Amino acid sequence: MKLASPKIGKVVCPEVFRRRQLQVERKLKRMKKGLLAIASLALLLVSTSANSTKAIDSRVGYLAPVFSISNNDTTVSLQEMKGKYVLLTFWSSADAESRISNIHYNRMAGKNSKVQHLAVNFDRSAKVFNEVALIDNLERGTQFHITHDNQSSIQKEYRIGSKGLRTLLINPDGEIVSEN
Repeated sequence: MKLASPKIGKVVCPEVFRRRQLQVERKLKRMKKGLLAIASLALLLVSTSANSTKAIDSRVGYLAPVFSISNNDTTVSLQEMKGKYVLLTFWSSADAESRISNIHYNRMAGKNSKVQHLAVNFDRSAKVFNEVALIDNLERGTQFHITHDNQSSIQKEYRIGSKGLRTLLINPDGEIVSEN
């Protein structure tokens, strides 16, 4: 018995027709498996990206390590500043470049209400820090001298020793978007 081929309309023997039909069925199975694998992978990626949290590190593209610091009358936490742009400056009066940058950023942030300035000073003496802040006319609410107790943890988290004193721009989500 001969059957007509569905595509061409030619007469084909049943064995050839069945072989072609099996080939098509195998191809469809492979396609279904491939589509199922792609759909599963897409679902996995969407679910993991929605639930993942960004890593904390002191590099651009990562969430900034959170810390609290205080001076005589004010305590500030980086966590409390979320929702605002933060210009985080690490400086020392012994490092001329960081001191000049701090003066510049302090004045710039004072003129821009969208950016908060948080300056962390690494001078050995609080007395030197206070005198320099007065001489440089720095806004006292943004300037904090770090005590020796907190110094090593912040230096480690922000890689101050290996990267030098620097300034970071942190976006409202707490992510570091730029560094000097």
